[in-house]
Amino acid sequence: IIHCSKSTPEQQLEVLDKNKLSVHYIIDLKGKVTAVVPEDKVAYHAGLSRWKDSQGISLNGSSIGIEVQSPDMGQKHKSYTTASITKVCILIAYLIKKYKIRRENILGHSDVAPTRKPDPGAGFPWRKLYQHDVLFWYHKSMRIRSDDEKELLEIIGYDTSVIEAARYAFCRRFLTEEVTVEEDLQYLVDHPYPLDFKPQDMETYMTRLQSVASAFEEERKK
Repeated sequence: IIHCSKSTPEQQLEVLDKNKLSVHYIIDLKGKVTAVVPEDKVAYHAGLSRWKDSQGISLNGSSIGIEVQSPDMGQKHKSYTTASITKVCILIAYLIKKYKIRRENILGHSDVAPTRKPDPGAGFPWRKLYQHDVLFWYHKSMRIRSDDEKELLEIIGYDTSVIEAARYAFCRRFLTEEVTVEEDLQYLVDHPYPLDFKPQDMETYMTRLQSVASAFEEERKK
């Protein structure tokens, strides 16, 4: 599970310790990797979280948390440095090989906790991970022919108990033009999604949703 923080690793460790939280790895702007919690130990990074058919109230016990430094909380196209994303790809490739992690389970914090978390943000370069073969991507020509928005979001894996939050989390990753940049980072943390969110271009949103749902469905068959 990929997270982001505006703070340096040293500052992050202070905040995590203060709040009785933890993470497995922290990657700074220069690409330096700090190992925090051993991979075989539980880190308290996901909080209340769900994905697809996961059991229990949190993914802490079945995931590895990677925190990446981003001064604006990952909201813009160049929010992440090349050095940090290169290290993210190398680290994820290592973890995939070591633990046989499936590519549909490489996720952002907002994917698994859409009502609570905005990170790693619309500026996180998911396609870079695809280019490094640690993630798959959707094809516009492949679509599930369904207009059931809730069903499509659930096929991908989202918790749809608050549909506006699930929509926004989807757009943060797959339709970033629908996501608003929030200059007040504390407001962003406190309000991770617009309560009344509905995509402005509903047709494009539904088409993209159909394509992404198809990609996840096909990936799970492999």
